[in-house]
Amino acid sequence: MTEKTLLLLLALLFLGTFLARNIQVQTKTKQKVKASDSLLTLSILATTSCIAATLFSTSSENFYHFFGPIAFLHIPAVSSFGLLVFALSIVLGWIFSGQLGESWRVGVHETQKTELIQSGIYQYIRNPYFLSHFIMYMGLFLIRPSLVLLVLVAATMVLFHRLVLREEAHLLSTHGKEYEAYKESTGRYLPRLLKARQE
Repeated sequence: MTEKTLLLLLALLFLGTFLARNIQVQTKTKQKVKASDSLLTLSILATTSCIAATLFSTSSENFYHFFGPIAFLHIPAVSSFGLLVFALSIVLGWIFSGQLGESWRVGVHETQKTELIQSGIYQYIRNPYFLSHFIMYMGLFLIRPSLVLLVLVAATMVLFHRLVLREEAHLLSTHGKEYEAYKESTGRYLPRLLKARQE
């Protein structure tokens, strides 16, 4: 299987698992899962751009040349590792979103109150699903390291971090002291032991 084919299959798997989770939760809850939010829409477009740029730069070395290749990283071992990281992020994303159960939402729904999940991975990290996305972006960059992808990945991670901050503010206003206590005992993206470095 060629690198391009594997990358395309992984991209389709990512999209499929994301849509499947949304349909699954919306069917169970009878509530809208995706919020109407310009920041969320921009973040989704940025993610799509990261995947598309990786696909395009993989399709042709000539095309990749226009992305500003980072030569010392453009070796088969790094590309293969990037594909592995991308695949791992999809698996982690499916697991982490599943642990949210019916509380899974895409974006902030001001009118919906979901249960505050504090079990599984969520007893250690508040935003593991977003962490799986950050892992995915790093994987995409490693597949075809370039200046264009570096900028796209960095910008997308900033957008998603802003989404996280908005979601945490919403959860604090919704769950009050319960969320405040939860926030004190967990890290945003990594376990609390490393919290001081990430916040």
